[in-house]
Amino acid sequence: MDKQTYRLRLYLSIIQAITNKAFGVGPGMRSDLSANESFIVYRCNFSDVNMKDIAKATDVVKSTVSYYIDALEKKGYVQRVRGEKDKRDVFVVPTKKAKTWIADTEQKVFDYVAEGMSRLVSDEQEQFVALFSKFVGETEAMPYKEIMKSIREEPEAK
Repeated sequence: MDKQTYRLRLYLSIIQAITNKAFGVGPGMRSDLSANESFIVYRCNFSDVNMKDIAKATDVVKSTVSYYIDALEKKGYVQRVRGEKDKRDVFVVPTKKAKTWIADTEQKVFDYVAEGMSRLVSDEQEQFVALFSKFVGETEAMPYKEIMKSIREEPEAK
C-alpha cells in the first residue's frame, strides 16, 4: 500500500473513531440510527421538510427516502404529516423520541469535545479550532471560548 493511501485510511479511521466515541457507540455496539436517518431526524427537527427536500439533501431517490422514513416511523422517531395548504405534500415531523435523541446526542458530543479540549492548553485549543475550521472549509472560525458559549445556548427548533 502506498503512503498516500495508508494516510487516507488512517485519517478515515480516526474520523470514524471520533464519530463513534462522540455518539456513544463502542466496540460491538451499533447506533440505533444510520447516518442518513440521523441527518433526517436533525433536518426535520430544525426546519419543515418534505420527502422531496430529503431526497435532494441526501442525494437519493424518493423510494429510498420512503424506506428511511418507514424505518424511522417504525422506530418512533418521525411521523408523516399532510400539508395544510396542499394535501399532496407530505412533511416529516420529529416525535418526542427524536427530540430526546437529539438532546442526548448533542450532550454526548458536547461532553466528548469538552473532555478532549480540556487536555489542551488555551493556545492549543485555539490552534485546534483554527486547523479544524480550515480542514472543513470554514473560513470564519470563532475563538474556542465563543464556540463553547454558543454550543451551550439552547438551539432554536422550529
